[in-house]
Amino acid sequence: MKSILFEPDSHTTAQLLHHIRDGKQGARDLLIARLEPLLRKFAHGRVPQLLRQQQDTSDIVQVTWLKVLDKLPNIQVQERGQFFAYLRQTLVNALRDALRAAARAPEVQHGVGEITLQSVPSIANVAQDDWLAYEQALATLPEDFRIAVLMRFEFGMSFVEIGAELDQPADRVRMRVTRALEQMAGVLA
Repeated sequence: MKSILFEPDSHTTAQLLHHIRDGKQGARDLLIARLEPLLRKFAHGRVPQLLRQQQDTSDIVQVTWLKVLDKLPNIQVQERGQFFAYLRQTLVNALRDALRAAARAPEVQHGVGEITLQSVPSIANVAQDDWLAYEQALATLPEDFRIAVLMRFEFGMSFVEIGAELDQPADRVRMRVTRALEQMAGVLA
């Protein structure tokens, strides 16, 4: 296998995925180094209170990477930015798996009283309803708009960073995100 010295900012995520499929050394490590902070930013605050006794953000991120890294050489992205949507969905699935495992676990002692799974839905309904409405509104967007919203708000990327990933001017990305938010607001209204 041919070894390549990568410059950290000289390749997009799609290019790095291509280099990984080609077996070029260093591409996988560079992809992880580039996306790890973004994935942590997305995961931060998303671990439900119910799971915080057993897992934290780092655990969920690690589970996500374990699931993604096995499939990395086979991941084919048709559009720029699709890998971010894949990474996000993998993390959301890891959270769902952890919640299902917690639902099967016996009651957990928490401080003085007990918190049971039966008492959690009444606390979490508002947040869960908001999340569901957001997901439904997001699903109505065309894929390129959805990817831009995910990259901007869930991964915390700047318009310039998104533009570099999507090979588009930052102003075009900003307009796309603005239009996507307007469309989502219309769906939520």
